[in-house]
Amino acid sequence: MTVALVFATGMAGAQALPPQAQLPAWAAQQLDSLAKREGIDVSARINPFVLRGDFDGDGKGDLAVLVKNKDSKKEGIVFLFRQKTAPLIVGAGHALSNGGEDFAWLEIWQVEDKGSLQHSYHEKALKLKTDGIVVAKEGSASALIYIKGGKAVWQQQGD
Repeated sequence: MTVALVFATGMAGAQALPPQAQLPAWAAQQLDSLAKREGIDVSARINPFVLRGDFDGDGKGDLAVLVKNKDSKKEGIVFLFRQKTAPLIVGAGHALSNGGEDFAWLEIWQVEDKGSLQHSYHEKALKLKTDGIVVAKEGSASALIYIKGGKAVWQQQGD
């Protein structure tokens, strides 16, 4: 009984880890460096605030992290790569096609697997060569973001 009481008391005072502390060490290190240069913070506005996939096609797990610019408050996504590829920001002040430079509209996001066939009303279908991310606003437009040649590509999927 005493052990249960001590455990329960300890849990009552437990603090949730800040979002950045929940990232693997390699990703936290990249993000810390980028945050100083770009003035961004991790945003936990959407759960999950981080997605894992092989976004650069090297066979190793990379991360996509939801971020917010400290000054402008514009939201976006940072791709953190396991290899020596530099992190890549979309949104958060860095415009990407129809997504613009502020992804505050983003409500849903998920990883789309390499090899999946992606359809678009505006472009021909695409078979993914790496993992990508579908971003969407509930009841509105959606798009695929994938990395090609070290750059982010936007494929509008619906209006």
